[in-house]
Amino acid sequence: MRRGATAEDKEAPDAGRRAVMCSDMWLHRLLMVCCYFTLLSATDSRTDSPLSTERITTKSTTIVKRLTTTVKRSMPTDAPMLNYIFDTHSSYNKHQHHHDHRYGPHFEGESKNITVQAGATVTLDCRISLLQDKTVSWVRRQENGEKINLLTYGQITYTGDPRYNAEFQYPDNWRLQIKYVNSSDEGQYECQISTHPPKFIHVNLHINAPSVQIVDAVGEPLRDKYYEADSTIELSCVVRHIAMQMQYSTVQWLHGNRILNYDTTRGGISVKTELMEEGANSTLSIARVGPADSGNYTCVLVTMPDQPSTVHVHVLNGESLAELHHGKADRMGSCWTTALILSALSMLTRLQVLR
Repeated sequence: MRRGATAEDKEAPDAGRRAVMCSDMWLHRLLMVCCYFTLLSATDSRTDSPLSTERITTKSTTIVKRLTTTVKRSMPTDAPMLNYIFDTHSSYNKHQHHHDHRYGPHFEGESKNITVQAGATVTLDCRISLLQDKTVSWVRRQENGEKINLLTYGQITYTGDPRYNAEFQYPDNWRLQIKYVNSSDEGQYECQISTHPPKFIHVNLHINAPSVQIVDAVGEPLRDKYYEADSTIELSCVVRHIAMQMQYSTVQWLHGNRILNYDTTRGGISVKTELMEEGANSTLSIARVGPADSGNYTCVLVTMPDQPSTVHVHVLNGESLAELHHGKADRMGSCWTTALILSALSMLTRLQVLR
């Protein structure tokens, strides 16, 4: 080394040597790759197959896949299935995001109103999908929702009223059955799912008010009825807005407190009742009536003893209906005459005062 050489002059030969070494290394690697593909081509060419190019491509693809798989497997992880679980859960959540209301317990229906006839058996439906481990209950709200009565819990009937019954209809209908409904059963019923917060739908139950009336030939209510002696009493009773059941719904006729339906002591008594789906028509006939047959006649349904209909029957003693009407007319005429005389006297008195 010559005197006075600088540091830069000393480092120049080292940099040149490093460049040559790097160049040799890359050339060596390139030669190895070329040899690999040459051997691969030679191996495939021995088969004399026209698809050698495709095979090379296929093998190359396979090698790439294997290398990729090897790299993935070589990645350190404490839970090999974690990525798969997260991917599945992520796609599930994306799907659920658009259909939240269809996952978990939900009602297959909406709140509704139901109208039935008194005395009928009504079934309230509550269809639920994907109930899972939740429980279904029926409650009744009273006094504007302030009072709640638990009726059923699952398939157990909780209330002590024997007319109520929990009834499950496969596969998803949790029903509430009420037998022989009456006006006291009218109100709001609620089907609940024990989620947090609870899910529910309402069923508003309306009971048609039943009607029992003794009517005349044109269907108007009767209060009084007149018959001549030895004639036949014929009274008609119309029952409406109530479900009739052959074994329970019987129309009874009473004279005072005596039941006439099965009375054989007097004779000449006939009761004919036609039961319909939502009512009945009943006719009472009594032949050869006399003064003893006067009094109150009552039509009542045995399932509704608190809603009778009563008419007062008058059996004339020795006078005809014509005489009765004539006597009424005479009494009416006498009343009008008296009223006219009194009115005239009043006018004369006023004239004298004015003079």
